[in-house]
Amino acid sequence: MKLSYKLLLFAFVLVLTTSSCQTKQHAINQLESLSNDLRDNSEFYKISDWKKAAYQFQKIRKDISKHDYTPAQRKQIGELEGKCAGYFAAGVKNNITNGIMSIGNEVRGVIEGILKSLSDSGISF
Repeated sequence: MKLSYKLLLFAFVLVLTTSSCQTKQHAINQLESLSNDLRDNSEFYKISDWKKAAYQFQKIRKDISKHDYTPAQRKQIGELEGKCAGYFAAGVKNNITNGIMSIGNEVRGVIEGILKSLSDSGISF
């Protein structure tokens, strides 16, 4: 009877230990997955996609902060966070550049429209 309690207690401790390690690694895996997604797809992201990615990043960071990691794991986490930060920065730059170009094209269209209407009216420059 005592053996079965000890065996049950051992199994319980083993399950807790294993699930804790899996949770820690799961957070790293999520961060790596986000980093890969940003690398592969961020050039096609809309503002809503960036918001979702930022929310996911914050959620992963919160999960990571709940665990203790080895120095090697901390290094891996830092590298992945750095990659994500780089993709976020590039995305902001690209969205601003695209926005400026879009406005520039619109202004150019307005000017061309004005010049065309003036030309059609017989006024030329």
